[in-house]
Amino acid sequence: MRTKITLCGEVAGTIWMPTEECTKAFHLELIRIPRDSKTRTYPGIAPHSIEITCLRDALLHLTNDGDFQSCAISWARLEVSHYFESEIRGSGTTMTHTRVWELRGKAPDSDCFTEEPNSSSNRS
Repeated sequence: MRTKITLCGEVAGTIWMPTEECTKAFHLELIRIPRDSKTRTYPGIAPHSIEITCLRDALLHLTNDGDFQSCAISWARLEVSHYFESEIRGSGTTMTHTRVWELRGKAPDSDCFTEEPNSSSNRS
């Protein structure tokens, strides 16, 4: 079985030059590397390969990107897909099980997300 994790969305905020609101789309694909592997880096992330061990690592990687370092994630979606060979359908057939979550800025990851419009009005 192979597992692929995809994180896509948009970073938005004021960049340093020309000091105006900007947005930048992101699409990050990760493939699970077994713990006993000799290589623990993800080669698909340019320009550097990094090891991501949790969701927070990925969010910090996305929000610490060049001109967009002072920006935050305005929306994001996490998709986890499991691919495995089907013994029932014959060799060469791959079955996929995928789950998708819309990410919100809650708990310890709230600093990586923009504030939701209604969240300030709900505070006491």
